[in-house]
Amino acid sequence: MGAFEQKDSKVHGKGIFTVRPLPEGKVLFETHKRVEGVFEWLNLMPNSLYNHSVEPNCQSLTIGEFKYLMTIRDIAGGEELLVNYRQDEDLEQPADDWM
Repeated sequence: MGAFEQKDSKVHGKGIFTVRPLPEGKVLFETHKRVEGVFEWLNLMPNSLYNHSVEPNCQSLTIGEFKYLMTIRDIAGGEELLVNYRQDEDLEQPADDWM
């Protein structure tokens, strides 16, 4: 993943962390691809392993046949990349007790 690493997360299981600081508004990488069949979106591993948070620092952005992760604020190096899943109905929707 280069500028990113997968590590244990305080939020849930494993997460994606940035190695260096990132500016607000930066499109990071593809996370899902639209496919035909039972599942409309295919997870692109390991890029789709970001976690849910009600205090996100990224958002899911759909452009054509792909979803991307985009920063919504400046992110410090070493910080976990987090998305509010509720803001994208195509993502797995969190249970009430998810952070």
